[in-house]
Amino acid sequence: MHAPADYACPFCRVAAGGESQAEVFNDGVVIGVMGLHQPANHAGTVLVLPAQHFENTYELPDELAGRLMVASARIARALKVALGCEGVTLRQNNEPAGGQDVWHWHMHVIPRYAGDQYFQTPMRMMPLAERAALAARIRAAMDAAEPDRVGGAS
Repeated sequence: MHAPADYACPFCRVAAGGESQAEVFNDGVVIGVMGLHQPANHAGTVLVLPAQHFENTYELPDELAGRLMVASARIARALKVALGCEGVTLRQNNEPAGGQDVWHWHMHVIPRYAGDQYFQTPMRMMPLAERAALAARIRAAMDAAEPDRVGGAS
């Protein structure tokens, strides 16, 4: 475990309803929420996380890992519709050497555009109202397409 003993997990707070306005998806097991840190030039990154606390990939039960991937794929498709992005990057980090800095498993679902220089772009903290508005657009795209592909899948 890499989290300090007194770690106040921000994603456990999200799972407890602390960011419900910014949620894109929530079936009680898997949550998709707009990331607090967004690229300055093209917002839309969604974080997919388990409601239950698992620090990293090594701890995830296989069934839950599958549900998280299904949700990530569905959110990726919704980003293409809602934001008109030209591609999507899925990114998941484990342990400090792997770039992990929040000690709750999560997948970044990142909308991408040709020449966007994502990895060189500064990040900004996006206010909740802006994240809620983006979440509503992405939820609408998810609701319009494939409404039964996530949640009921086993």
